[in-house]
Amino acid sequence: MAQNENLTHVVIIGGGFGGLYAAKAVGRAPVRVTLVDKRNFHLFQPLLYQVATGGLSPGDICSPLRAVLNRQKNTAVLKAEAMDILPEQRKVVLDVGELDYDTLIISTGLSKSETGACTTPGRFLSTPSLRPTRRNVSSS
Repeated sequence: MAQNENLTHVVIIGGGFGGLYAAKAVGRAPVRVTLVDKRNFHLFQPLLYQVATGGLSPGDICSPLRAVLNRQKNTAVLKAEAMDILPEQRKVVLDVGELDYDTLIISTGLSKSETGACTTPGRFLSTPSLRPTRRNVSSS
């Protein structure tokens, strides 16, 4: 993607459903888009239980972010972790440097929380990512 500094720069933090939806929504707009995520793939979490039980392989529920957005010539994907946001300076501080923005979309998703429905902690297998899924299944 040719970097056109005259275009509005939209930075999207998060490559989950919300971040991808936002990136696709501005895909044909006259803007420059940078999607930032600490992973280089989108994980379809609703099917993690099938990976845990051996019904699917991890590759079946993961898609490289660049492949998902490859038709959008105005979009770049940056594998980095957002560490801080400096709104006065319109900068995102990343673990690999800083990124200026004109418009910032934060779509980092949900964090796991206990609902209190079960009074016996540790009785259920939680599968928030592939790494614990593989570890939990292989140690069972």
